[in-house]
Amino acid sequence: MGRNLLLEYLALIAAILLVDLLALVSPGPNFVLVSSAAVSQSRKHAIWTACGIATGSFAWAAAAALGIVSVFEVFPLLGLFLKVVGAAYLLYLGAKLLRSNGFQPKERRDQNAPGEAAGYWRGFLVNMTNPKSAAYYASVFAAFLTPEMPTWVLILLVSAIALMSLAWHVLLAVGFSAAAIRARYISVSKWVDRLCGAFLVLLGLHLALDTR
Repeated sequence: MGRNLLLEYLALIAAILLVDLLALVSPGPNFVLVSSAAVSQSRKHAIWTACGIATGSFAWAAAAALGIVSVFEVFPLLGLFLKVVGAAYLLYLGAKLLRSNGFQPKERRDQNAPGEAAGYWRGFLVNMTNPKSAAYYASVFAAFLTPEMPTWVLILLVSAIALMSLAWHVLLAVGFSAAAIRARYISVSKWVDRLCGAFLVLLGLHLALDTR
């Protein structure tokens, strides 16, 4: 491989990762999920949630690289099904937060607090049932990549996207679980939970209306 071609591939990878970084830092359901888990549960729970989200990012990016997401164009009912499931899950999570009574004493919270595995699967499911993730990765990969792209470029891209997702969401988990932020959260936890719940419900409704 020539030096110029290698530099071209590296520049392409950098451009895609920059686009992905901008998409990552834009608040959405993943941001709400990690931050609310960090302040209302624990840092460990939020980090496991971040791991679930990163796994979902890896799965969608790999599917886009392999061309699997194009199946949704051939079979639009599959895309519609995914939208319906995603909308229902966001509405479910939002409704739970809307009914929240806020921060509870530790002894009481531990009885009903979900475990780390539940945090992981919640993060994974929120990411995987969001059809916008499929559309995003499919459009980005289609815009930048060509069929002649070497396998190592695809592997590096998919791995880097997953690692960036993990790093960003773990950073959110650590930041929002800091003592100062948690202390502020306790005093307004009921309203913060309900605000996050309302945001998730609105996202779910928007997704549901988008299926029409």
